[in-house]
Amino acid sequence: MQKKEEGTGKLWGGRFKQSASPIMERIGESVSFDQKLYKEDLEGSRAHAKMLHKIGILNAEELKQILEGLSQVESEIESGNFKFSSELEDIHMHIESRLTELKGEVGKKLHTARSRNDQVAQDTRLYVRNRIEEILDRLESLRKALYTRAGENVDTIIPGYTHLQVAQPVRASHFLLAYFWMFTRDAEFFRFAQESANLLVLGSGAMAGVNYQNDRDFLASELRTNGISPNSMDAVASRDHLLQFLFAATQTMLHASRFCEDIILYSSQEFGLIRLPDSLTTGSSIMPQKKNPDIAELIRGKSARVTGNLNHLIGLLKGLPLTYNRDLQEDKLAVFDAVETVLISLEGLEAMVSEMQFRPERGERSLKEGFATATDLADFLVGEKKIAFRTAHELVGRLVSECVERKENLFTVPEEVRIKISSHFSGEEYQKAVSLELSADKKASYGGTARSRQLEQLELAKKSLESSSKH
Repeated sequence: MQKKEEGTGKLWGGRFKQSASPIMERIGESVSFDQKLYKEDLEGSRAHAKMLHKIGILNAEELKQILEGLSQVESEIESGNFKFSSELEDIHMHIESRLTELKGEVGKKLHTARSRNDQVAQDTRLYVRNRIEEILDRLESLRKALYTRAGENVDTIIPGYTHLQVAQPVRASHFLLAYFWMFTRDAEFFRFAQESANLLVLGSGAMAGVNYQNDRDFLASELRTNGISPNSMDAVASRDHLLQFLFAATQTMLHASRFCEDIILYSSQEFGLIRLPDSLTTGSSIMPQKKNPDIAELIRGKSARVTGNLNHLIGLLKGLPLTYNRDLQEDKLAVFDAVETVLISLEGLEAMVSEMQFRPERGERSLKEGFATATDLADFLVGEKKIAFRTAHELVGRLVSECVERKENLFTVPEEVRIKISSHFSGEEYQKAVSLELSADKKASYGGTARSRQLEQLELAKKSLESSSKH
């Protein structure tokens, strides 16, 4: 049995006569992770203090003392001299407690017309808004790297794959720009999530509003939000902005993981289409010949963490009644981890894009061995010789089968063998029909891999980068 005490030492402890048990303090603390919100909590507190002064709760001197105190708290945290304790539970209580130590009774006035419920809801919105800005910068840098490398590799021909089998020749620029547009959509998704987060919820109180004529328009202006929450219950209960952030993060990491899978495959001995520098690979502790694409593998693995973070929040929110519930303390772990994971993954991707080199000679070998221009040969029979497609398909199929038996390809099989299958498989016309480069240039439909379309697409990518720089 715990001994009854006159007070608990908690800022909320007036109603309680017993101090919290050790397990209550250990399971209830969040400052070990939510201290990441300190800048946003200070930002919200400064705006709230100025609003309290505006509506007459604080006089000018009290406001000055509070702002000075908050600046000192910020300095102590950033210098590493701030003392964190599980007894004070979270970052909000730590800042308020230290402010009161520094400034006395005036520090106790800061929480007027505010609850931890609307305070933390606002903090997480500001955090997501600010971290998305960092992620957008990383995405922009990655997109620029992809654009630059695509421009350098317009004339590099590599295999394109379906079912992981050689399909058709494509320009390496086409491959790189495919990911450029994926990450462009990711940036747009993050901007949507940022807009969703940039709403004022401070001033909603615990859940029903507050007993003061607070000036929420003033708060919105101070915190640079784009709107004000219309319903105080929804304001403290909703975590949609975190869900949307994690949806965007998950989509980005899925794209990153697919890119890494391509890099891992293409840098293997069997494919050999790209080469990564020594600085971005590792060796084996036992096999001296190994050169492992560890960054790509780690990013591929990290994508699972972000997917798990999204599932974590979905499960957390699924059965919660209105309004605030302590379960929501667990929402920040998923968001903090996703932020760090996305940022380092995008940095790793950019490093690989900037340093990897294509090996066109290996691409040519794979394309020839994979009969990548067989479709072009069939289309030549259809378009130039007016042969029915099914007949053309059969003739080319027979030629490929003959090549396989002879261990030849469409470029090395003797002409006398070809013309036994079709008299049209002869001369310069045949050579043009199976040409790797001409095959790529025949794909001249909008968005295709023809050189003219690649230059067109690079111009679109350039305009996309110029447009995003204006945001």
